[in-house]
Amino acid sequence: MTDFKGPHQALAAALVMAVVANTESRAAESLKLAENISSMLDKDTVQQIQDVVEVCLTMLGPGEDSAV
Repeated sequence: MTDFKGPHQALAAALVMAVVANTESRAAESLKLAENISSMLDKDTVQQIQDVVEVCLTMLGPGEDSAV
């Protein structure tokens, strides 16, 4: 398991896992984890992390070799 440097990285990872999860239950678990981590951060920080994750996933884009 990856050691995250704090809640910022953990939230980003949980959001990514929610998108790329291979089952609905793992996606739901990741979303729940993201919600729990979000409660440790202020609203603006959470929004910034969500925005960065969205941009990164968009750049990866759907495709043959994509994780999303």
